[in-house]
Amino acid sequence: MAFWNVDLTTEDGALGATGNGAYACFIAAILTAISAFFLGGMTSDMVARGAMGVIALVAIGLFVVTGLRLRSGKGAFWGSVTVAWLGLEVLGKLLALSIPGLIINTVLLIVLINGVRGAWALRRGVGDDAGATFE
Repeated sequence: MAFWNVDLTTEDGALGATGNGAYACFIAAILTAISAFFLGGMTSDMVARGAMGVIALVAIGLFVVTGLRLRSGKGAFWGSVTVAWLGLEVLGKLLALSIPGLIINTVLLIVLINGVRGAWALRRGVGDDAGATFE
């Protein structure tokens, strides 16, 4: 099953989607930390470096909290906030014409949206488990 086509009618499919969304959050947190490290090294102004550090820490914290919540099959609210944050990042990459960053963030956004959809499906209650098919 591809990551853009998830089955949210079963609990296994919804849990798989939230697991993939958690991985996307953890990857986004790692990429944010790496980019903050390199951008902080290129900036000589201490005020700008501090502001970038605070924004990076907020983003990393948001990604990690959302990843942990999605990993447990919850996190519909935190996932929605993180989708908005990552959507703004995609818009920034588009305005900056950063094609590799745009592609990476778009893929992460698609996977995260499916993870949030899985969390909402688990919150609503999904159909019977796939194991009931074999009874």
